[in-house]
Amino acid sequence: MKVCPRCRLRYEDAALYCLVDGAALEQLADPRIGTLLAGRYLIEEVLGRGGMATVYRAQHSLGRRQVAVKVLHECFADDLVFHERFAREAEKAKALAHPNILEVYDFGRTDDGLPYLTMELLDGRPLDQALKRRGSFDAAETIALGLQIARGLSRAHDLGVIHRDVKPENIFLCRSDDGTPVVKIVDFGIAIQRDDRRLTVDGQMLGSPRYMAPERFRAKQLVLPASDLYALGLILFEMLTGRFPFESENITGFLLHHMETPPPRVRSLAPTCPPALDDLVDELLAKDPTQRPVDAHAVVAALEAMAPESARRVRVVSALSPQLRESGVALRLEAWAHRAATYAQMLDRSWPNGDAPKDLAERVAELHASIARLRTLHKSAKTTEDALGGLEARVKADRERLGHAIQELAEDLSKAKARVRGSTLRTLPGEAGSWAGAYRAALSKAMELDMRHPSSPSPEVLSALEEAKAAYEQWIVEQRISGASDLEFQIDALRRRLADLDEEARSERDRMAKVLEANGEERARLEDRLVDLSRELNAELSQRSDLTDLFARLRAGAAS
Repeated sequence: MKVCPRCRLRYEDAALYCLVDGAALEQLADPRIGTLLAGRYLIEEVLGRGGMATVYRAQHSLGRRQVAVKVLHECFADDLVFHERFAREAEKAKALAHPNILEVYDFGRTDDGLPYLTMELLDGRPLDQALKRRGSFDAAETIALGLQIARGLSRAHDLGVIHRDVKPENIFLCRSDDGTPVVKIVDFGIAIQRDDRRLTVDGQMLGSPRYMAPERFRAKQLVLPASDLYALGLILFEMLTGRFPFESENITGFLLHHMETPPPRVRSLAPTCPPALDDLVDELLAKDPTQRPVDAHAVVAALEAMAPESARRVRVVSALSPQLRESGVALRLEAWAHRAATYAQMLDRSWPNGDAPKDLAERVAELHASIARLRTLHKSAKTTEDALGGLEARVKADRERLGHAIQELAEDLSKAKARVRGSTLRTLPGEAGSWAGAYRAALSKAMELDMRHPSSPSPEVLSALEEAKAAYEQWIVEQRISGASDLEFQIDALRRRLADLDEEARSERDRMAKVLEANGEERARLEDRLVDLSRELNAELSQRSDLTDLFARLRAGAAS
């Protein structure tokens, strides 16, 4: 197969030039190039291939935006575990809705049954490339970028999602409209929910060992939100020093280092690093996950305290509007209409009495009818796309609203966890129903003993007062824990509402997606037929000397 490099219309190998725009055809580098995915996205070129999927650049068929499309490799076609993991990436990434997380627009299956997702097309480079080029970052840049990474992770963790492959390759550096760097965390393909056990495969280690937390290497391969924070600590260390805290030639070496080797302090390698940032990185790299910051919100708060106001401001990635162009489908439609009108003129000139051969007249008539049908389908697709876009915009706005509400509660929960950390709630003494009751009982006992011996100190009174003090301290701990539990309950309720929100919209979204897919399939069949009809008419009419100027007009119109 061949493809037009301009309009992406596909042709058989024998064709040399595009009938629409006159461009020289190119051999297809990938069979998906030039195809219309889900009736919405015209695949244009391969952006990259990974171990799990191929990523393509695609143009929305109505010219609204460019997107990246990730399609699972054929070798995983029958692997239902990979299919489910891929679908989970789309579901969870769509729900996260955060400026520092790659936005996912759509997902489904290709005509040959492979899972795909469409996502935000980023203009920038991954952090690992920036590190290779620059070597290291200064403290101010590290704080600004680290703050954005921590914000993205905090949103994921708020919604119960652990990335578990946080590394420089999955941190994309883009730009805002004012040129300020904006972080996008990408590749939630192996992200997991905290309670997800269905996709755990015995002996399967998912993630990059170089950036894995110590608990990831243990027998149960424990994965916690704190595991992502450990990886963030490694990234910050690497940005500040230009090197990794540990070096090894194999996985076993990294395993031993992560579990046993204390990392060097950042200031021992980068003396200009602020002490507070050095302390934060050291805390993030604690071997015991309970010794790391209580959550990503605590990391955000620590970095915000070090950052200037300009770095604390939330920014979004600059739109790629300069790259958008008029839809290739719309351009082709006008070109086909011009071609059909020219063929009709050829028949009128060669057979002015209206006695053109029946087969030629029928082909021209079919050409006009097919173009009219394409116009109707294009208009119908726009109507459905507008409705689907409106639904997606409303759901996205609701996601952002719920996400912000969860974030506010999670920030309060983070503070509550910090207050509770290190506090131990002991068993209630005796018959006391609560620590408040135990405190009041001990205080009453102290007062009663004091009344018996008002003129001299008593060891019994002192002991009762110590009991009251201890009970009062436990009462404070009890209240802190209770407050944290209340916040967790509220967050869980909002998470359930977020899941319900997607479920409520899914049936209508799926219905419109099927309409668009069927519409796209019919348009593709009609365009294939237009190519065949044009070739047949060319073969019949191109030898007539009285039509030379009209064929020249066709070629000129195609090239314009």
